[in-house]
Amino acid sequence: MQAKAIIFTAPNQVILDTVQIPAPAAGEVLLEALYTLISPGTDLRCRAGKQEGAVFPFIPGYSFVGRVLARGEGATITEGALVYCNGTSAASANLAWGGHVSHAVRAERELYPLPDGLDPLHASAAHLAAIAYRGVRLSRPQPHETVAVIGLGAIGALAARLHALTGARVVAADLSPFRVALAHQAGVEAFVPQVPLAEAFAQKLPNGADVVVDATGAPAVLPQAIEVAKQKPWDDSADLGARFVIQGSYPDAFSIPYQPAFRRELSFHVPRDAQPRDFRAVLDFMTRGALDVSSVISDVRPPEAAAETYAALAEPGVELITVAFQWQTP
Repeated sequence: MQAKAIIFTAPNQVILDTVQIPAPAAGEVLLEALYTLISPGTDLRCRAGKQEGAVFPFIPGYSFVGRVLARGEGATITEGALVYCNGTSAASANLAWGGHVSHAVRAERELYPLPDGLDPLHASAAHLAAIAYRGVRLSRPQPHETVAVIGLGAIGALAARLHALTGARVVAADLSPFRVALAHQAGVEAFVPQVPLAEAFAQKLPNGADVVVDATGAPAVLPQAIEVAKQKPWDDSADLGARFVIQGSYPDAFSIPYQPAFRRELSFHVPRDAQPRDFRAVLDFMTRGALDVSSVISDVRPPEAAAETYAALAEPGVELITVAFQWQTP
């Protein structure tokens, strides 16, 4: 069938065009999109031509909420059901990863049915939330511990809220007053640092943080972020060193200063996307009201506004966290 798709045709070139989506094969379903959501770090890296393996022209995006239109042989999900998935698995265009498209074909086993009562717009943030939650599962904060989140873009904002669900004290920082204000509205202790990062956090967490989450994607910040982690005493205690979670999106290599990491006996965690259990968990958190993603989705726009939307998100200091495209009325 013919569908519409947002396509990156060359570095920083974005169009809305038609593509062909195949009929669902055995075990697959055909979906019509309600909302797709921009992952700012990944989508902008793709748009700039810096995503490994992506070949222009291609359909970007990996966050798709839609309605089941038709089923292939053997598929059992109810037609009309609302589901989350990463986008289409096949189209007459290259995919990276095929999320921003009006219709999708996907294996039934790769779908996440939306729980009753969950707003499909909020569900479009499931992948970003699942990535952030994967970081929580790796860092394993305890209720008596402290967590420093640096960078309050989409992943950082969600990481702060999800770490707080563990009962740990979360303190977050960003240079944007807009992002800090949104964090405050979500109940997160946050501030704009006016002095070097380690000094600024020391005013809030004088003993350092048990967990540091870097969500900036800026290599220059990493050495400063390491200094925020607590020191490990040279004694016989059974306590482990602090944990450092790299949640920023980095297209290239970066370096870690050895001595500061060594003195703290830091453990580094690099979450590899998310597991199905992470998707199920965050959809449940949203449904129960434990995780509010509404302020992370700054705007809802038609796919025809894709080019200007990506251009706006690429502007330094823009007062947008992320944007959803609405393809159909829910």
